[in-house]
Amino acid sequence: MISVAKVQPGNAWRYCVRGVAFGDGRRPARTSLKDAQEQAGLPPGVWTGLGLAALGPTAGSVVAERQAQLLFGEGRHPDADRLERKRLDDGAGPETGAAAGELSESGGQGDTGPRGCCG
Repeated sequence: MISVAKVQPGNAWRYCVRGVAFGDGRRPARTSLKDAQEQAGLPPGVWTGLGLAALGPTAGSVVAERQAQLLFGEGRHPDADRLERKRLDDGAGPETGAAAGELSESGGQGDTGPRGCCG
């Protein structure tokens, strides 16, 4: 069966998880994406693309569920949590800390992204 979904900023994360990362199936409630993929025999999404050097993940490394949520669901850097925490630990204020997880105009664009999860 073929399905069509309009992907927009507000639902990209939902589409990524429901329609791609979990193979158009239903993920059991309270089951992490990683566990659900393993149980269903689905491979995890991995990072690939020319712009990875700008984002930081290593090519071929597994995309964590939180990374996909940050990138596709919030339009933020896939490691925004870590970047913000580091900046705050270094003494930055809340606004400056939050800015660490924002993508620049050139960051994260092009064909960079998770393969197997909307990439």
